[in-house]
This record gives sequence, C-alpha cells and structure tokens, in this order.
Amino acid sequence: FVNTTFWNGSDSNSPIFLCVGGEGPPMDASVLIASAHCNDMVELAPKHGALMLALEHRYYGPSTPFEELTNENLIYLNSEQALGDIASFIQMVQGDYDTTSANKWVTWGGSYPGMMAAMARLRFPHLIHASVSSSSPIQASVDMPGYNNVVSESLAALSVGGSDACRDVVSSGHVAIGELLKTTEGQDSLETQFNICIPHSLRDVKNQEQFAGDGVVYIPAQSNDPACTTPYCDIASICELLVDESNGEPIDRLVKLSNIQHMNSCIPVSYDTMIKGISNPKNPERSWLYQTCTEWGFYQTCEEDTACPYTQGLHTLDVDYDICQQAFDIDKTTVDTRVGYTNYVYGGWDIQATRIMYTNGQIDPWRALGVSTPPNDSEPTLLVEGASHHFWTHPSLPTDSSEVNAARQAIWDQVDEWLKE
Repeated sequence: FVNTTFWNGSDSNSPIFLCVGGEGPPMDASVLIASAHCNDMVELAPKHGALMLALEHRYYGPSTPFEELTNENLIYLNSEQALGDIASFIQMVQGDYDTTSANKWVTWGGSYPGMMAAMARLRFPHLIHASVSSSSPIQASVDMPGYNNVVSESLAALSVGGSDACRDVVSSGHVAIGELLKTTEGQDSLETQFNICIPHSLRDVKNQEQFAGDGVVYIPAQSNDPACTTPYCDIASICELLVDESNGEPIDRLVKLSNIQHMNSCIPVSYDTMIKGISNPKNPERSWLYQTCTEWGFYQTCEEDTACPYTQGLHTLDVDYDICQQAFDIDKTTVDTRVGYTNYVYGGWDIQATRIMYTNGQIDPWRALGVSTPPNDSEPTLLVEGASHHFWTHPSLPTDSSEVNAARQAIWDQVDEWLKE
C-alpha cells in the first residue's frame, strides 16, 4: 500500500517510511491514514515529506498463498522468508520511484511487526537506514513466565489505577479456585458459580487449565486503555470492583466480574474443542500459532512459585507442547531446537544492529522479552509509564497521557536525528 500525499520525489532528501506488517490485524490502505501499529510514522511523515508504504506479512490477511493452512502449506511461513519479502519490496520500490541513497528508509512497527522492523534493519543495513521497534519481544523464549509476572505488576500499578489490594484479590481468588478444583464437589460448585455450559467439564484437568490456568476473568494489561468507556474495560475500573468488600469474598468478586464480562452467558470450557479449532486448516489463527511452534515460543505459562496471579500449576509448558504436537505434528524437542535457533540467528537481547529505537510500555506484559538494556550504548530505549502494548503507535487522541505523548515526541526526535546522519 502506498501513500504519496507528502512525497517530494526522488530528487529531494525525503525519506521513505515503511510500516511493516505482521500477524494482525489484516492490512489495507487505511494503515497509511490511521494505524494501530504505525501511526507514529503517519503523524511524522508530513514534516519530512515522506513517502509512506505498508507491506503485509506473508500468510496473513489476503497475502496467503494457499486456500488452506495445512501443515504442508505452512512450510513457507517463517521470519526469514518474510524478511526476504521486505528486501524484495524495497528493491522494487526503488526501481518504480527512481529513488537514490538520499531517500533514507525507516521501518516502523509494533509487537511482531516491531520485531520484523528491527530485524530488517539488522539483516539489510544497506537498504534500511533506521528502525522504530515498539513493544517488540526480541528475545525468543519457549517459556514466558514473565508475561503473567508483568500482569501481576500491572494489577498493582498505581499509574493505571491498580493496587496491591487488587492484585491480592485476583491471586487469592485463584488460589481458592485451585483448592476447589481438587474435589468433585468443588468442581461442581465452580461450574455453578461461573455458569459453565457443559456439566462436569471441570472433571478433565485439561479443561481446568482452560478455565483457570490463564485466569477466570479477563485482565486487559496488554490492551489497557484508561480512556475506554465500556463497563470494566480497563484495570482501574476492574480493580474498583475487585477491592469492594461488599462484593463478598475474593472468589465471589471474580464470579461477579466474570458474569459481567460474559454478559451472563454460560462459559464454554473444552480443551478438545479448542484443539479441533486450531487444527482446522481453514482457521487463519493457525499462522501465528505455527510461528510460535517453529520460531518464537512465547508460551505464557502460569507455573507454581511465580508471580502469576492466576491458578498456578495448570498452564505449564506441557499444554503448549501438546498444542504444537496435535495441531502441527511438531514435537517438544523440535520446538525447543527451533526457538533456540531463532535467537542464534537474530541475537535476541544481544541483537547486533544500530539505529534501532526500542520502546516498551510499563503495563505491557510483552515487555518481559523486550529490549530494555541495549547491547551497545548507542541504541536508545524507552519505558513508557502507564502504557500498554505499543499504545503510542495508535492515532493521537486528546485523552492520551502526557507519558504517551512524550514517547511519541521522543521517537520523532530520534528519527529526526537519524535522518540527518
């Protein structure tokens, strides 16, 4: 996708900004007008008369080479091939627009696209001048307990309306749930309280993991928006409910929140149904899941003796290994080997590339694997207080915090400096 609105042409020093695609949402031309992943790019483009481009990642959105995502058809899905697509795309644009070395390329992205933006700079420094990599978990890891550890921190973060009391309610409530899961009477009680659709679902330990291993309520740490207006849509409003002792014991408060979030509908709990869904070759969610099994891991476990606020010991790595095996016929050893190879190829936290800015949000659980200390002193990093997953890459709004606005300005100032080099 191309937006030439501000482009001054190849006879000037105008830069070329590339919004790098990833696992979702599907791209269309609107990302060059208002984008969740690259609006920091869109808002800076007029200042520099930049040509704006966006490239969708293979196997996502309409850029899928096969009608069905069978195991055999997924063999061409990997970051190496996608980086090659970026290089080929750049070279095509250079020919179509008759650009020169004065037209410096900058890649932009948040989350996995932010990883790709950084790794494109690493792999093709002769093509890409600089990169803005927002909320990007650069370090591949099979086990990612840090995700839920940060969720715990976020529940207690005063900057977003959290508190120690709020975190304690979530944790103690899930401890109580764990105890009830140990007996059939307790399981039946939970099914009644939380309105589980199918009776005796919680007899199956895999269903117990589906129910409580990742929380019986949704905590929007990754997507937290303090300006949201729907009921209990952010950490502050959720914590207001949870710390209210008039709502009963901690487990009672979780029940009340769960009923609100599910709009009093029954909750389907079925591990087997989940496996059937992700094994369906027509399911577009298979693409990213395949990449976790073959490159990244990122399995958000909730193991015992961690800070995870949910029922500990249910979501272990065995759950994710089983998903890879059943959905793609990829065994545990292969998952471990491939994720290790990813860090060998790209460097992980020790990524050896220059002119990359790494920005992470304090509330974002993905910051657990992001670059907070650069491998060399010249690369800028930024932690944005109170911010969730690449919140500063969203279109600017009057409700944005001063910290988010300052992060955008810091990014723009850094790109300004790099374009002078």
